Amino acid sequence: MKLRYIEEPSLQFGTDHHICPKRGIYTYNPFDISQVRPEKITIGVIGKAESVSKILEWLENCKAHIEEKQSKTPHPNLFMNFCGFNKTVGFKCEIAYDESYLRKLNNSDIERIIKDQGSLEGIITEMTNLYLNEIKFLSKNKKPDVILCALSENFMKHIMEAKANNIGDEEEEAAEKDVDEEEVSKKEQNFRRNLKAKAMQYNVPIQIIRDRIAKPTAEMQDAATIAWNFFTALYYKASGTPWALIRKDSAETTCFAGISFFKSRDKKSTQTSIAQIFNELGKGVILRGEEIVLKKNDRTPHLDDQQSFNLLTQSLKEYYDAVKIYPKRLVLHKTSNFNQDEIYGFTQAARELHINQIELISIQTSDIRLYRNGNYPPMRGTHFTMNDNHHVLYTRGSVPYYETYPGRYIPRAIEIKLAAYDESPNVICDEILALTKMNWNNTQFDRQMPITIECARNVGEILKYLGDDEQMQLKYSFYM
Repeated sequence: MKLRYIEEPSLQFGTDHHICPKRGIYTYNPFDISQVRPEKITIGVIGKAESVSKILEWLENCKAHIEEKQSKTPHPNLFMNFCGFNKTVGFKCEIAYDESYLRKLNNSDIERIIKDQGSLEGIITEMTNLYLNEIKFLSKNKKPDVILCALSENFMKHIMEAKANNIGDEEEEAAEKDVDEEEVSKKEQNFRRNLKAKAMQYNVPIQIIRDRIAKPTAEMQDAATIAWNFFTALYYKASGTPWALIRKDSAETTCFAGISFFKSRDKKSTQTSIAQIFNELGKGVILRGEEIVLKKNDRTPHLDDQQSFNLLTQSLKEYYDAVKIYPKRLVLHKTSNFNQDEIYGFTQAARELHINQIELISIQTSDIRLYRNGNYPPMRGTHFTMNDNHHVLYTRGSVPYYETYPGRYIPRAIEIKLAAYDESPNVICDEILALTKMNWNNTQFDRQMPITIECARNVGEILKYLGDDEQMQLKYSFYM
């Protein structure tokens, strides 16, 4: 058994690299600053008139510098000033719209839906249709880069109070997820997921935003952090690349993928989704897999060898269509252990496309705990080797750059099991730690799971709201 510490991985930005997404963008600009990129993001905004006004006022205020959160114990790197979203600093990008891009919902329509629909599912369906009508108009007639869907607090109050009608998603939250300061309730998630799924047919990414963002309350994140997270996600959804992994060798192309299983909403079938299969730049595709059947003696979902082969082959071909090159190395992450059928099917698919290196890695939350002297948890980056194929890694924990542990709960390590590998286990664990920083929805870099796993879960949660005959998107920007 061995113990080592992995230094915080750096990310590549426009003119240099840095370990922190906020500092990197502020000082060195986005990764694609010298490439074809979004220098102006045209937005559409949908919501009640009052909500639209609040969002537009907030966007205007965010053009300027926003002060960092002031705390009793200062952690200057944890809470950082927002640089402002403008052409002169940071993202070096601006927002554009005019009155014709604003679609205001009638109060009477919303009140009628809330009054007439007794169930939560009824309200979600009708409200989704109300937004979809406007998304359809904007996508067909104005073609914005991103559409903001503003939710009023009055509507959210009714969502929270409505009685669920056999929706059952509450029982689906089995996997431990990172906890943000502003947690999104399960009922709100139902609406968000449904709207994102149904809006895909119009080919414009949407950003769902509550109008209280204009005046953050005590339980929300601070104003600067909210702005950092919002505009980073907006930039990515507009086809920008905020940051990228540092490539060790430009001649050796590695791509990463994650597989997640999800149940249909009626609980009658289990399907598989492969998450974004992507390279170091975050470019790639998403593919939905086949329906699988659970075995009576093993309730953990698995693919058979042919399903494994088909899923990876099709995903790699879609990946090739997107980036015009096959990878030389493939790293595949999954939240359950690989069985022999999966190992054979995935390996054969890689070999047929002349991919010579393949790593099959299962990643799960671990019950193994490490302790250090004093009151602080282990350092993020603590890597404990059980044996060659079995490792424990703290992706959350004390962060020297933040000078604290930035979480509210005792951090849990992740367990890494190598079913097949060609690369050094140390390199594999280094990459997993780096991949926890590739979530463009959150600029605090100490996520628990790598983006391969987070993306796979997010995709599955949204695909369950999409019928087999409904259009799905290949880009992750439609799912985040």
